[in-house]
Amino acid sequence: MMSQRERFLAAVAGAPVDRPPCTAWLHFATDALPGDVFAARHAEWFRRFDWDICKIVNDYRYPLPEGIETIDGPADLERFDRVAAAHPAFQEQPKAIKALRAALGPEVPIMDTGFDPFQQIMRKAGYDRAKVIFANKRESLRALDAVCETMGEYSRALKAAGCDAVFFSVNGAIKPPNARGVDEETYRTFMRPFDIRMLEAMKGMTRVLHIHGTELDVKRVLDYPCEAISVSDRLPGNPSLRELRAMTPKCLMGGINEAAVFERALPVLRAEVKDAVAQNGSMRNLILSPGCTIPAQTPTFVLKAFREAVVALGKA
Repeated sequence: MMSQRERFLAAVAGAPVDRPPCTAWLHFATDALPGDVFAARHAEWFRRFDWDICKIVNDYRYPLPEGIETIDGPADLERFDRVAAAHPAFQEQPKAIKALRAALGPEVPIMDTGFDPFQQIMRKAGYDRAKVIFANKRESLRALDAVCETMGEYSRALKAAGCDAVFFSVNGAIKPPNARGVDEETYRTFMRPFDIRMLEAMKGMTRVLHIHGTELDVKRVLDYPCEAISVSDRLPGNPSLRELRAMTPKCLMGGINEAAVFERALPVLRAEVKDAVAQNGSMRNLILSPGCTIPAQTPTFVLKAFREAVVALGKA
């Protein structure tokens, strides 16, 4: 049997595996908690299911300039500047990763979650403020540059803390008329350049490009520098694993419908696992997981059945 690290690295490299690695994740509302508590919750979750990857979320939001709670116009955007790595918003996640590395040992791959610079602003200011970004190009590009510089330094801190991989979420592939969809010009102006800069800053870690959302045009981002690609492949308007495999030779991450997993009948879930492998064409170059975060009410017996179904692939 392969170790968890061996299985993960082989999957990413497209090498033979005893079975695909598997994982799942959810949010524990840790944004106001210290890193050691964050780490303890994720460590317990990891051990309960014996996942192959300790995939952790990031609930600590990017800080807006002092004194504002959203962005209402260009004056707010002009206040963005590079934030020091010592800011509290960037201290707890690396602490959590260090604690997880100490608790789980060297053989467990730790995968953090990151967000493109556009999302970093929206996650704190509110997504309804996207129109302010798009209406003020000069000020917005300067603000996004500052966020990008800040998060590039932060990425290096994650690596130093013991992080193996980053699940990097980008919104730029979402098409109109989806509420978060953007046209090609908007994507190329406000998203693509900063996405690529962030991925370049993550070199040295395994970069999993999470093409977030539904109604996706994944071809926009398939040339991004990364080692693996994650899509909610079971959701309407998105490409299937079979379609993705025809588009890229890179490792694919997904196969499980995150929107339905919490109420899925176990035989259907097991069939979904087998179907994901069949769509991929083999067990190689595949990480079996939900397409995105699962609902917090997903019961333990369902997740244990998911993992058992993946383990059974190696015994077939």
